[in-house]
Amino acid sequence: MITRKSTNSIAIFGLALLLIILGLSNTVFLIIGIMIASSYIFLSGAEGIYGLYFMLPFSPIMKFAPGGNTFFNVLIAVYILRMIFLNPKTKISLYQILSILALIIFSLLNTMDSSLIKLVELVIYFVLAFLVMNNKDDIEVRKLLMYFIAGIIIASILGSFSDLIPGLSGFMQETRIKLEDGDVFGRFSGIQTNPNFYTMDITIAIAALLYMIGMKKHRWYDYVLVIILLGFGILSLSLSFMLAVGVIFILYLAFKIVQLTKLSFDVNVVLRGIFFIALTLLIISEISSLPYMNIYFQRLGVGSFLDQSLSDLTTGRSDIWSDYLSLYLSDWRIFLVGVGYSVEAYHLRQAHNYFLELLVHLGIIGTILYFNVLNSIFKPFSMKVKGRMLCLLPLVALIFRGFGINLFFRENFIFYLIICALIMADDDRIDDLKTPRKEVSDEK
Repeated sequence: MITRKSTNSIAIFGLALLLIILGLSNTVFLIIGIMIASSYIFLSGAEGIYGLYFMLPFSPIMKFAPGGNTFFNVLIAVYILRMIFLNPKTKISLYQILSILALIIFSLLNTMDSSLIKLVELVIYFVLAFLVMNNKDDIEVRKLLMYFIAGIIIASILGSFSDLIPGLSGFMQETRIKLEDGDVFGRFSGIQTNPNFYTMDITIAIAALLYMIGMKKHRWYDYVLVIILLGFGILSLSLSFMLAVGVIFILYLAFKIVQLTKLSFDVNVVLRGIFFIALTLLIISEISSLPYMNIYFQRLGVGSFLDQSLSDLTTGRSDIWSDYLSLYLSDWRIFLVGVGYSVEAYHLRQAHNYFLELLVHLGIIGTILYFNVLNSIFKPFSMKVKGRMLCLLPLVALIFRGFGINLFFRENFIFYLIICALIMADDDRIDDLKTPRKEVSDEK
């Protein structure tokens, strides 16, 4: 339900966004827009997280110039300061403090001065996660998700009409892909320059929406949002995105089928399930005939699968993974404590693998300390997964995409993790799986 407070926040963040867009050609507007967004986040308290999620997709253009530092981190800092010093409900557990201190001490002993800024940013993101999760009772996961999706869609529309917005094209650099037949296609990525990072936002949003739909917490327009997000995602020509979406849809259908067979033997329910599956298969077959899907099939090597090398199937990622593994196993010191927060001295490309990133940068010891911090984010609350396995969909999507994308130093990662944690903690659900037949018929 849209409340007056929600309407006010949408209007204020909309004004801030408009000024930020105007700031692409005049930095004065950018500064004013950041000040308005920061002020409202400060005044909103715990609910300021909604504004952070709305502004997150616009982080690439919240800069004085392409390639510079984003002012989005200012919004994060404002939220953290507000929650620590002016929110009486704020608390950080001893376990969380000790876990982050252990990682800081380890990093300081193993990090060069030039990389300390990365450690500082990492700590800030973890503190943000602590504050949000420890105040989760004041945060509506559905409302947070809607703000995030609104930001993604608006940013995608801006990217579609970038030529009409003064200054925007300078922040964007279209990624192109060349197929075996020599054809070259542009890869859509909204207002970002990397289609994989762009579709990472979309993947988490779709997985969260499927949770809402599967647990009967949805609205009718959630189906429309899934279709819109899928459409933008397909335009990116990201193979890892399509594979991840395929996995979460299969898991969703599997859960619903098991749910039907275990909790209901009503003929009407079974027929509805069969109809839904048939409709899904029909939609998939129609989508498969789209021109863009032919490009995905070519990238997968469909029709010549046996002739494809591992490098071809992973679009060159396996070669990079091999270089990172070779470095990781080349020295026992790197194996144990990693190389620190910088790999420039080793002349390696981006890992395209979150887990290899962790091992090379932190080693096995640092990776354990790092995951201990992640565990401390989830620790303050109990999770009831049984009977609601769909709550794991965003986490599965995050882990699956992690095998093909860099996430270690991206602020977006902690926002993904917060969505995963909030949904896993969202056990206040409508138990309509055993409703009487009369109620089911009324719902129709």
